[in-house]
Amino acid sequence: MPRNEQKLYEIARAHWCAPGERLVMGDHAAGHIGATVRGVSAAPHPPAVPGGSQVPDPSWPLPTDPVRTGRFWYDEWAEDPVVWGWAHAPGPDAAAAAVAAHMAGYADEAWLLLTDRRLAVSVESRFARPAERPGGLRGRVRGAFGDSQDPAGPLATCWEIPSAAVRGLRAVPLGRTPRPEWFIRIDFTDGSAFDFRPRRGAKAPDYVKSIYTGLAPRH
Repeated sequence: MPRNEQKLYEIARAHWCAPGERLVMGDHAAGHIGATVRGVSAAPHPPAVPGGSQVPDPSWPLPTDPVRTGRFWYDEWAEDPVVWGWAHAPGPDAAAAAVAAHMAGYADEAWLLLTDRRLAVSVESRFARPAERPGGLRGRVRGAFGDSQDPAGPLATCWEIPSAAVRGLRAVPLGRTPRPEWFIRIDFTDGSAFDFRPRRGAKAPDYVKSIYTGLAPRH
């Protein structure tokens, strides 16, 4: 999948969005994803996709040992440059944990897409694999034109929720240094949250403002 966000937008709007659906955010995982689930922190977060995925190895260095093992206070994980995102969830079934698990399985091929209708984790269709569900059942990969084990179109949806499940987005300064690391936080109605670094060069407050501008009703 192209790393150019504009190219991604063109592909998603042409082949992934439903008629009238507006894409307002598209970010790919540019580093490891960690999580704090039920008070236990670790990075990288275990992926949702089973083994055998043909996603190229991005060769990212591992997070520092304190971040990998959860031996840190508060949000120092944000100071580790190889960490791109972090989920905060009361349990593994929370929305933020699902985002982390599905994005972790596809490394830097994973895209987090937000429209006026849904939030989704998507990947190039040739890399898509069905995810494991509780009880050993495999989930379905949703293609550009519906559910499919062999997704149609260039993008496949690995996981999605309606936009009504997203309480809001905000820019948050994280870390314990005088110069904080700025992240975008997605708050979910189930009480979980997912933080990610805005694309290179983007200022988090301006980025959030642009997202809300895109979501504003059109007359």
